[in-house]
Amino acid sequence: MRGLIKTLIGDARNLGCIAIITALAAALIASPARPFAGALIPLALLAAAAYLARR
Repeated sequence: MRGLIKTLIGDARNLGCIAIITALAAALIASPARPFAGALIPLALLAAAAYLARR
């Protein structure tokens, strides 16, 4: 059962990256920097993927 939960949810680093990206997206959409969200969110996703790939 533990393996299934880890497969579905991931570990603490994965959840942390998801939380940071979600907060970044919410902040960008609510701010005047909305036009830049289309460029900044994919960059944040790439940075998170690079971070997770090294761990």
